[in-house]
Amino acid sequence: MLRLFAVSLLLIATLLVADETNPVKLAAPEGWGGETIELPPSFARDMKLKGSEHIRFAPGMMKPASDSFFSYAFVFELQSKPDLTGAVVKDEFLKYYRGLCKKVLDGKAPDVDPSQFTLELQRLKSDAKPQPNEKDADAPVLYTGTLDWVEPFATKKPQKLNLEIRTWARNDRNYIFACVSPKARDTAIWKQLHAIRDGYLKKQTE
Repeated sequence: MLRLFAVSLLLIATLLVADETNPVKLAAPEGWGGETIELPPSFARDMKLKGSEHIRFAPGMMKPASDSFFSYAFVFELQSKPDLTGAVVKDEFLKYYRGLCKKVLDGKAPDVDPSQFTLELQRLKSDAKPQPNEKDADAPVLYTGTLDWVEPFATKKPQKLNLEIRTWARNDRNYIFACVSPKARDTAIWKQLHAIRDGYLKKQTE
């Protein structure tokens, strides 16, 4: 498991918990780390989303020279409220990343202002249909996005993160799945991120 990331978050007093007693819910290639976080996390208590986050980290997550640096996939398994509108997703993700950066840096980079981080989201057309007995509103919604922030763990430098986000509702639960990487979407790491996402979605329909 990716101990560096886990230890970093534990040192900043988050509720990050190594998922060792229970199987990690997201299947991933060998060498990927896995963790679970309670939502809202201690570094972003102003988030409205409540539930749990399951994460899989690429082997190069904390290695700036790696082709998989800061690349990971995660799913939010949430209560049914609030509704996952585009505005809610954007606002909650900004709270998450701003709070994470602020907590990790802990005043060590006074020139960094997390309030200036930005997230641009673009909603995409989805061909997916609701499952039987589900409402049209429960059908998946897809977004691509770019987060401009400061990576606080390894480089403490500005970083552009590419995101692919999928939201949906099922059985009175809301879900957000995100694939995240600073690498271009045509690079190899995205195939692995998509495989993790597709494996999770397949299990949901079984």
